Amino acid sequence: MKKPFYAGAVGPLTSWGYLLTLLFLLLSYGCQAQEPPLSPGAATFKKEVKECIDRLANPLVEPLSKKDIPAINETLKRAEPQAIKLCRMCPFRIGVLDKNGETLTVYPYREAARGDFSGYDVVVQTLKNWKTTQQRFFMQDGSEIYIVCVPILKQEELLGVLALALGAEEAKKIWGVTEKEFLAIDFNR
Repeated sequence: MKKPFYAGAVGPLTSWGYLLTLLFLLLSYGCQAQEPPLSPGAATFKKEVKECIDRLANPLVEPLSKKDIPAINETLKRAEPQAIKLCRMCPFRIGVLDKNGETLTVYPYREAARGDFSGYDVVVQTLKNWKTTQQRFFMQDGSEIYIVCVPILKQEELLGVLALALGAEEAKKIWGVTEKEFLAIDFNR
C-alpha cells in the first residue's frame, strides 16, 4: 500500500490532526470574506445612501408601529429637505412597506408606485433575513432602477421595510456606479 504524501513529513495525522488542519484553513480563509474595494464614486454613493437610511429609519419606527400613514408621510417630508441630497439631485423615491410587503406610502407621492411587493425577491429577502438588500429592476419602458430595501425594526419586531429607488442611469451619471458595483455594495456594514 502506498503511503500518503504527508506520512513521512509530519507523521501520521490523527482525527485531531485533521480537525485542527481544517479549523486552521477555515479561520485563515473565512476571515477574508470582505466587501471588495469600492471605486471612489461607489464609496460616496454607499455613504450617502447609508446617511439617508440612518436619517429615515429611526424616525419611521414610531409612526410605522402605529401604521399612522399621515405621520409616516410627515416624517419623510421633514427628513428630505435637510438630509437627503439624493432626492434633490436625481429622481429618487422612497417607499414604506408594511411587514407583508404592501405599500403604505410613497414619497414623493405617485399612485403608480404603490402596490403589493411581497413577491419581489428583494423585499422577500429583507423581510426574511432582516438585513438590507438591493436589486436591479427593469421598468416597462426598458429603463433600469436600483432598489435598496431596509428592514425597520422595533426591538425584536419587524415593522416593515424602507425602500429606496434610484434610476441606474442617474447613479452612473452622478456617482459613476455601475450595476456590478451597486450589486456588490454591502449596505449592512
